[in-house]
Amino acid sequence: MKSSIPLLLILFCGAGSMAQGVFRNQTNAALEKVVQDYPTHFKNIRGELVSSGQQSAEYKSIIGIPGAVSTTITQSGVAQQQLVSWQSIVYSGNEFELAKNRFGELFNEIKNTIIKPAGEKAVIVNGMYTEPSPDKSYTTIQFDLLPASGSMQRLNIDLALKKSGAQWKIILSVYDKERNEATTIVVK
Repeated sequence: MKSSIPLLLILFCGAGSMAQGVFRNQTNAALEKVVQDYPTHFKNIRGELVSSGQQSAEYKSIIGIPGAVSTTITQSGVAQQQLVSWQSIVYSGNEFELAKNRFGELFNEIKNTIIKPAGEKAVIVNGMYTEPSPDKSYTTIQFDLLPASGSMQRLNIDLALKKSGAQWKIILSVYDKERNEATTIVVK
């Protein structure tokens, strides 16, 4: 009996750490860092300046989704208001089936992510899956933050699959809700 107690403890602790791995992955870990930095307008994850214009500037992001093609932060001044967005082009390729499968994988990695922004209540990232079709040039899933309070009420998280020329691109975006009214997503 004495020898079975340590064995049970090892099995119990091992099962707990394996279960935790199911809910944590590199995608939601990166997304959590991005969302946590949203209240500071992504200042802590902003890298070098890529381009700037009269009303906007684009920076490289130091936080990205593993394997992403590019990840940027855009800051724009519209009507005396600073709007920020973080955008990661997670996939770019010619084959719809590969894009569709990666889109589904990303959705599953993001849904039910629990994020604890500094000084605010934890939120759960939740969304309804939308099946992409090669006939549709644009499919988007908008995630909800539940329960959103404080600055999290102004935050949008979108996962989009877009056909751009002959290429399919998957874009994960974190941005101000006000941006929807002032600008559109730019995919290069």
